[in-house]
Amino acid sequence: MVRVAIAGGTGGFGRTLLDELARGDEHNVFVLSRKSALPFDAPANVYCLSISYDSVDDLISLLRNNEIHTVISTLNPPTTEVQAAQDNLIRAAAQAHTVKRFMPSEWAIDFFADDEYAFRLSILEQHPNLEYTMVYNGYFLDYYGMPHYQSYMFPEIPYLDIAACKAAIPGSGNDKVVFTLTKDVAKFVRKMVESDERWPVRTLIAGDTVTLNEVLEVAEQARGESRSTLESGDCSGSLRLGTKLDVVHDSLEDLRAGRISEMPSYLPLYETYPKEFLLEMMAGIGVAMITGLFDFKGDLLNEKYPDIKTTKVRDFIETHWAGKGL
Repeated sequence: MVRVAIAGGTGGFGRTLLDELARGDEHNVFVLSRKSALPFDAPANVYCLSISYDSVDDLISLLRNNEIHTVISTLNPPTTEVQAAQDNLIRAAAQAHTVKRFMPSEWAIDFFADDEYAFRLSILEQHPNLEYTMVYNGYFLDYYGMPHYQSYMFPEIPYLDIAACKAAIPGSGNDKVVFTLTKDVAKFVRKMVESDERWPVRTLIAGDTVTLNEVLEVAEQARGESRSTLESGDCSGSLRLGTKLDVVHDSLEDLRAGRISEMPSYLPLYETYPKEFLLEMMAGIGVAMITGLFDFKGDLLNEKYPDIKTTKVRDFIETHWAGKGL
């Protein structure tokens, strides 16, 4: 049994991790929250710890008093305030003698291969007693099933708004991109939590690797056909063979300058994220896709745990969009 604390475990990817780690009563899972109680019913092996990230000393006491062994951060979005909170959590975990392992909130790619990233990494390197790993899993696949796929993720649907039949693709659309379903990432994380092997500094997970043009093709086909027809391969009769999306391409030059085509799916997000912040974030991700940062090179954790069968992009989109355009 491992005593695991999840920062940000009440929603988003943190909630998916909570569900996976709490499954089977094999571990005690502690949700670090600014609130005094969880906003949902939870199993008996899940506990809520009310915290403030402002005081490192208070965090040390909380982690130590609850004998936390592993801390996983899913704090988001990557604002200055959130990053400062995680920095304090890292410092506290390193000084709370019960904590042996730490996963910082990465969960995509190495966006911060510059001074900002180096600073965060240096905090971890200052504490050799604390084992840590940066987990990179590409873009979460959940978004391309919304609203038909039930996910805890905030609906920041990237570049292809299948529901609105619009797409704004970074670059040519031929760049390879890793997509992984949150539930699949959580399964790999559970394996790592349960393993006694020392974590590598960098962990790569890939559910599927495709281009955005391939995602576009699957989405257009799936919206115009029923699931049964897709499975049988029968495209005859009165069925529409596809629903075309209205597509534009944003150049690398434009994205680097922060100029990005606004998608219908972004509009409701402005109530939570400032428009400028969201568009800048999506432009930056687009640059990362074009420049190859989403096309992983190196050993994948998938190879170590072949029993975890990851969800493929085509199967996922067909399952949740088949016939939705008919």
